[in-house]
Amino acid sequence: MNKAIALGTIFAASFALTVFAGDHARAATDSGGLEEIVVTAQRRAENLQTVPISVTAIAGTDLANLQINTPAELSQFTPSLHIYAEDIGSEFYTIRGIGRTSEDLSADPGVAVFLNNVYLPRQAEANLGLFDTDQVEVLRGPQGTLYGKNATAGAINITTRAPTEALSGYADLMAGNYGRINVDGAVSGKLTDDLLGRFAFDSENRNGIYHNTTTGDKANNIDQQGVRGTFKFTPSGQLTINAVLDWERSVQHGNLKSIFTDVPGTLYEFFAHNPFTGAPRPGITPQTQGSNPLDVAAGTNGGQGLETYGALVNVRERFSGFDLVSISGYRHETDYSVEDDGRTPEVAAYSTSNEGTWSASEELRLMSNVPTGPGSTHRLSWITGLYYFHEQGGKLAGIYYDVVPFSGITYFDQGLHTNSLAAFADVSYRLLDRLTGTLGVRFTTESKVFGVNASSIPVPGEAGSDGSTPFLDNGNFTTHSSDRWNNVSPRVVLGYQLTDDLFSYLSYSKGFKSGGFDGEPSSPPDTEFQPELVKNYEAGFKGEFFKRLRTNISVFYSDYSHLQLQTFDANGAPTTGTADARSKGIEVELEAHLTDDFNAHLGLSLTAPTYKNYISVLPAVGTLFDRTGQTIGEVPKHQFNAVLDYRIPLGNGGAFDIQPDVVSVGPTITEFGSLWSPAYTKEDLRIVWTPVSASWNVALWSKNITNELYYEGGGPVSKYNTNLVRVGLVTDPRTFGLSAHFRF
Repeated sequence: MNKAIALGTIFAASFALTVFAGDHARAATDSGGLEEIVVTAQRRAENLQTVPISVTAIAGTDLANLQINTPAELSQFTPSLHIYAEDIGSEFYTIRGIGRTSEDLSADPGVAVFLNNVYLPRQAEANLGLFDTDQVEVLRGPQGTLYGKNATAGAINITTRAPTEALSGYADLMAGNYGRINVDGAVSGKLTDDLLGRFAFDSENRNGIYHNTTTGDKANNIDQQGVRGTFKFTPSGQLTINAVLDWERSVQHGNLKSIFTDVPGTLYEFFAHNPFTGAPRPGITPQTQGSNPLDVAAGTNGGQGLETYGALVNVRERFSGFDLVSISGYRHETDYSVEDDGRTPEVAAYSTSNEGTWSASEELRLMSNVPTGPGSTHRLSWITGLYYFHEQGGKLAGIYYDVVPFSGITYFDQGLHTNSLAAFADVSYRLLDRLTGTLGVRFTTESKVFGVNASSIPVPGEAGSDGSTPFLDNGNFTTHSSDRWNNVSPRVVLGYQLTDDLFSYLSYSKGFKSGGFDGEPSSPPDTEFQPELVKNYEAGFKGEFFKRLRTNISVFYSDYSHLQLQTFDANGAPTTGTADARSKGIEVELEAHLTDDFNAHLGLSLTAPTYKNYISVLPAVGTLFDRTGQTIGEVPKHQFNAVLDYRIPLGNGGAFDIQPDVVSVGPTITEFGSLWSPAYTKEDLRIVWTPVSASWNVALWSKNITNELYYEGGGPVSKYNTNLVRVGLVTDPRTFGLSAHFRF
């Protein structure tokens, strides 16, 4: 799509909706309009429309209506956010085309995920169930001052529901095809005069949608459970103590992917030939794309799982003019994965991973608590604090090859200790009644101690194999490395309140993500990669018209140095590469309360992330690809979503809500320039009946109505027909079912 045409269409639609909404507003001045959205993007409760950051906020009720059960599903309804959940232990988050890193233990994400303001260092841990959620905020662009830790691309803050004084609760039941059974709910109330409590639970189950034609097993099912306890203690009117305990577990039987070809009949021949000599291998059956991509022939069915738990204590004491806040957090996670890499009925290659980490964090804040908006007597708003983070853990990654002359398992036993300390301050001053300037800065010092113990175990295999490995060209080894990185990340913002309902801003900010070490080096010493740095320039406009239309637009340009991303060595082992890159684009969100019974939400992003300087290596071939000036891989250039809600009142019969939505995502390529995933469009529909009592409702729903079997990611691995064949994970086919919601 031509960008000029696209931008013209956006603003024309915005203007048309403005006029339409304005006419309806004037015709029904006594009716309700848009509700105010409160966010904590700047670490304090503020109106979304006056925050000088590009933010998408999705309320818990909307998450339920859209059946968003994991953060990965947020990407379909959030401009510029793309999450590719390849499996439970391998999620890649990007915002504005930036954020994806390798699976090495010391490689950090570029999109920081927070649960109730506690940082989750492992993105697989962050992608578990969104249950009993109050709101999710997606902050786009580097958040180096107030969030800091690895937020070079942006941040996602998940806030769960707080306890209530009155006894209340709810239960949600869902049943659908493929054996889908979901149950979740919560109960909340007063435990003592000063103590409130809330208990929430979640259980999600679905049969596997993949079928292993070799073993006859089903694969890629859902089996997930979680519980959470939340407590609020108010011993005085000035002191509040919140505590949260949570646990979640997910187990997936079978871990399969599909083969896709651009030319029918093209074979995926990587392990049908010796990848090192090119000679055909007898007894190995190469596969191609079948009539049903969910039927896969694999010698190893595989599987994966994850368990995580944590605790946090949030203490806030209010003083005259300022608040003192302390947030203490602890997180623990373990995960495992086994996947067939050979993609043949015979066991030719597979990979394994077992990881366990724990982390602790502490944040102390002092922040002003007086109103400083236009017309108020106070002009100065400020926040300052200290942050400490510690993480340690290990990961045992295994690679099995049965290819002459190699037949064995290579293990890379990784260990990591990370310590990060930061001091930050952010000051806003109302220069004129409607003009506010903000200066922020964060100083970070971070150290990592990393070690690898690499070894190979011979396994009987193909005739002529000697049990050696292609990954340890200098034999077994043990190595340790450490380093420390320091950084100063500033933020400068000008925000202007044009009218009570119109706001604009200009901002400049920097972000920082520390360096690290390759976890699967082919020979010692392990390779260090540099810290990731970003400079971001942004302009935004936020407006509300006649209380019926909300329009938020942002334009950005981000310049990255040493952008960290996953690549491969010549043997196919994953490593972390760095590149200089830039990303620019526009994001638009429209929310319209067209009538009292008709609401619409539209989101669009146009992103152009490109490499300024980068050379990649195609795995198992060693071919160099100069990607300078080319599009960054695994990122769609455009994303569009539309969500409608039309209510049909039935008088004493209650009301029907018809809620269709559509998601359209453009094609993406790999870092080698070949296809990663095709463009796709997906439609969902939910029809809800709510009786007059409104204490319960029932819904008929269907997702992916047109049964489009699309895949959100994949890539070439074979040295044969690299540009024609790839592997990818198919998303769910058409699903449908019934759900019921009860509350008291």
